[in-house]
Amino acid sequence: MANQQIITVRGALAPGELGATLIHEHLLFDLNCYFVEPQDARGRELAEEPLQLRNLGWVRRNSMSSRHNLQMLEEELAVSEATIYREAGGQAIVDQTINGIAPHPEGLRRISTATGLHIVAGCGYYIYPSHPPDMAGKTVEGITDEIVGCVQRGIGDSDVRAGLIGEIGASWPLHPNEEKCLHAAARAHLETAAPISIHPGQSPHAPMQVLDLLRHEGVDPERVIMSHVDARFRGDIDLYRHLADTGCKLSFDTFARDIYYAHLGRQHPSDNLRVDLIADLVRHGYLDSIMVAQDCCYRMDLTAFGGYGYAHILEHIVPRLRAQGV
Repeated sequence: MANQQIITVRGALAPGELGATLIHEHLLFDLNCYFVEPQDARGRELAEEPLQLRNLGWVRRNSMSSRHNLQMLEEELAVSEATIYREAGGQAIVDQTINGIAPHPEGLRRISTATGLHIVAGCGYYIYPSHPPDMAGKTVEGITDEIVGCVQRGIGDSDVRAGLIGEIGASWPLHPNEEKCLHAAARAHLETAAPISIHPGQSPHAPMQVLDLLRHEGVDPERVIMSHVDARFRGDIDLYRHLADTGCKLSFDTFARDIYYAHLGRQHPSDNLRVDLIADLVRHGYLDSIMVAQDCCYRMDLTAFGGYGYAHILEHIVPRLRAQGV
């Protein structure tokens, strides 16, 4: 966003040209870094089956144990799904698929051209299980140069420039290689002015831990998007306000993710909770701190496989927020 520009996969835009935007999505992805091997024989069979109606219920309870569910690389299907969002009034998508989860910058440009959507691509490194084998040998300086190159010249071997640094992966506790990547992301931001998006670890303490690291590097919190706060803070309004008071943007980006993670024994927060939290924050003056998305990163999120798709917020959530006075 240097010089008041937003860098999309088809070129630069003025901020006012972007329009209705989903801040955190994935159009093409491979999340097999999360794959969890089922312990029972039937589960191991289902893990290798294509996602379909007859196993959809099992996949919704075991989303990280279905290889097909964790991967979506078909551009034609991505165009079809993104077009539904475009027809619902959507104008832009920020795709935060980065190193470790199969970024496809040229594919994003083709999807953008086919749909007419503005697409902003992210860059950097995801959580440590997705890191390349040589990650321990990489230096902060080397990773910084990589990220700067993605923003200024193009991602990988392409000439498709990144407009965002992130979603930079962090675990709880923070892995040493993740910490290295966070320092590099901060320094690349200071050199390029591209905003930073963080995937924080699974703890209510993780977002502030990462933000403190970035601030120590000289990053203005107003240039930071903290992803998945709906799942990390799980309804504690004081934690949302405390983070927003720093200037950091709060990304409520897992709308429609009302599923049960069987291997963790944890229910994901509901859309009802997200709507109530956003309405409360808006009433208390935090409107400009809030960003929204669905984080479509499972095949089951797509309408072709029984999901709500990328248009869910515009079609179903916006009316509910307006009913609460937002």
